[in-house]
Amino acid sequence: MKELRGRNALVTGAGGGLGAYIARALAGEGVNLALTDLPEASVDGLSAELRTRGVQVEHAPSDLTDRDERRRLATWAEEALGPVDILVNNAGVEFGGPFLESDAEALELTVSVNLLATMDLTRLLVPGMEERGRGHVVNIASLAGKLPPAQLASYAASKHGVVGFTAALRAELGDGPVGFSAICPGFVSRVGMYGRLEPYVEGASENPMGTVPPEDVGRAVVRAIREDRGEIVVNRRPVKPLILLHGLAPALMARLGRLRRVRDFSERMGRARERYEEVSPPRR
Repeated sequence: MKELRGRNALVTGAGGGLGAYIARALAGEGVNLALTDLPEASVDGLSAELRTRGVQVEHAPSDLTDRDERRRLATWAEEALGPVDILVNNAGVEFGGPFLESDAEALELTVSVNLLATMDLTRLLVPGMEERGRGHVVNIASLAGKLPPAQLASYAASKHGVVGFTAALRAELGDGPVGFSAICPGFVSRVGMYGRLEPYVEGASENPMGTVPPEDVGRAVVRAIREDRGEIVVNRRPVKPLILLHGLAPALMARLGRLRRVRDFSERMGRARERYEEVSPPRR
């Protein structure tokens, strides 16, 4: 989809984190926006900001764990803006720590928001895109969907699912008028999972993967739509050789993931998560 000006996009998880930066990047291209997040995550300020850029912006709360809410959201977006040309499945949750200490509710929430909602909203909106002969779906995955990290097993599982889902749709529907892209950010500074924890991480500057600003993710979304890119990895340091090695020799990559430097950083992340959750408990 080369021309974005005047197109309509639904962006989930827009109340904070990466969603706001994705919305800004799309608004900068002249895309009208339907924004949604949980009721407690206000998007009033962001909506007012984006309207100054000359685009139409509507917003409504939604709980993506509810199947009926997802259906209502799809209907609302098209009533509010008109036909949805772009769907950005950005909403996500993350529960870290040792997997065997996970509780069933956290596992179900992770899969429901990160994967099931992504699949269901895509199922609801892509038929209309195909009928109109244009459209693009951008799924915000993660580098954890390519290189599984310790202490994030359920999150990595859900993001591997998002990557696989996107690739499968390209294989199934790639000859049609709708494009599908997965964006795989590494550690993002200032916002999102790592951005929240960064102030609590001992030796954050020693992060072996480096960090990227959230603006880079917004630009990647625009590029993915314009160029119909199947997948874009957004990371400060080159990681494609590691991704290739993981595909060719997963046992070796698992051993590399247990190296002292990597293990030490994972442990520091775990301690930072504990400190963060003392002042801001995760949603259950």
